[in-house]
Amino acid sequence: LKEAGFCIYDLQRLHDEFKVGAQDNKDGIEETAVLEIDFFRADSLADIEDDNEVAKIALKAVASVLNIGSELTNAEIVDVAVVRARKAVSHFAPKSASYSPPVKITDGVFMCGDWIDRSGHASWSTEKAVVTGRQAAAAIASDWKLSIEADVIPAAPDTPQLSALRQTAQLLRSVRPPPKEIPPSPWAFVKDVLDSRYQ
Repeated sequence: LKEAGFCIYDLQRLHDEFKVGAQDNKDGIEETAVLEIDFFRADSLADIEDDNEVAKIALKAVASVLNIGSELTNAEIVDVAVVRARKAVSHFAPKSASYSPPVKITDGVFMCGDWIDRSGHASWSTEKAVVTGRQAAAAIASDWKLSIEADVIPAAPDTPQLSALRQTAQLLRSVRPPPKEIPPSPWAFVKDVLDSRYQ
């Protein structure tokens, strides 16, 4: 799972059909959750045949994100459904974002999806598809003078680690701009810069 990522969806809040009846405990907290955990670039996970084993890994992912340690166990699962789709997600190459078309292609033609330019919004994968879908809806409404609610929630600011990586990348580009062809991996680029400096 070296390059794997995942998204967690709270289906009770996203779709009425998944709302669970009020099952509140004494503290008034709903005890049942309907979650979907989408892993991507996770072919090795798709190779696991036991759905309960996959659920166990998914619970670890949820516990990690929610910072609740190991409180979730398979014993607490009411139902599990695993869908395996190998090699079903785009693997973007360096600079591929620069080729992404805008939401509005031309008059009357609008696009959305995870491969569309989301105009500065820091989202990827499924979230990017939702963001560009809302942006496309807003663009259509604007062109056709319709009144709709299609606001996009701004993405969270960069973490300190990501901010540091961005600053490092800018510094490296100022020292030595990347080649015009497809650039090497970041580590190959850094090694190349250092090798040329000490020759």
